Amino acid sequence: MTNTPLISIVIPTYNHAHYLGLALQSVIDQTYTNWEIIVIDNHSTDITESTVLSLANPKIKLLKIHNDGVIGASRNLGLKEAKGDWIAFLDSDDSWYPGKLDSVVQKIRLEDGIDVFSTDEMQVNEMTGGKKIIRYGPYCPNFYQVLLTEGNRVSPSATLVRRKFMIENNILFREDINFVTVEDYDFWMFLAKAGAIFKFIASVQGEAVVHQNNASGQMSKHKINLVNVLKDHVFNVQEFEENKVKLWNLINTRLLISEFKEELVNKNYIVALRYLISSFFSSPITFIKIIFKKVIQLT
Repeated sequence: MTNTPLISIVIPTYNHAHYLGLALQSVIDQTYTNWEIIVIDNHSTDITESTVLSLANPKIKLLKIHNDGVIGASRNLGLKEAKGDWIAFLDSDDSWYPGKLDSVVQKIRLEDGIDVFSTDEMQVNEMTGGKKIIRYGPYCPNFYQVLLTEGNRVSPSATLVRRKFMIENNILFREDINFVTVEDYDFWMFLAKAGAIFKFIASVQGEAVVHQNNASGQMSKHKINLVNVLKDHVFNVQEFEENKVKLWNLINTRLLISEFKEELVNKNYIVALRYLISSFFSSPITFIKIIFKKVIQLT
């Protein structure tokens, strides 16, 4: 492979002109310059088109799609148009630091056997002004099983994927309305199941913005669709556990404990207690293991 691989950057967007301008500029400002951008616009009604065209950059392509609320369809259109050796995903309300691509390409040159590279991100909450570092990974053996049973540990805007691996294994985003907001998690699991090797780089190289339009309004849908995608993998995709009900109860216990913690933080103590009890009866052994692990971490 060339020492300067072409990076195709896929950016789906809808009515995010302000954020999109910042995202595009963050790519233009990269110290690594062999890239192309494919913006897939879901027929925005704001100034998205003029924002892209005003840059007059021949390395930026603008495509239009009616995705019917399925962002996976937008990402897939970008993937089909991409010419690069590597695909980078960048959400239109996120941005990269100038050395992002350079830092990953340096690793690509050194480690030929990696199929997915990920950096870390700074999460910026516009509503509170708070910032926190989000660390992704780690990679481990049986990564598909770990992703399914322990939860997602990958993020689109932090990630580059080898295009050849996706083509050879026929992996795209599933365009299912019931997977919206978790289609990326589903995508990572299929990559891992196909044997992709992930490399997590412990370096913060971008910002993921939390704002009103992507926070509370999406949370209810996200929780429902998270269950949808997990159930689909448990009962229709995974092959490592024959007792599918047992596996689902294990995963559901983890989900219920997460709900318990959220309600506890929100001081909804009665609701929190219900989730705690439900999590125990879903899988008592898993419940005890999770609680024991948390106690060990606190000591």
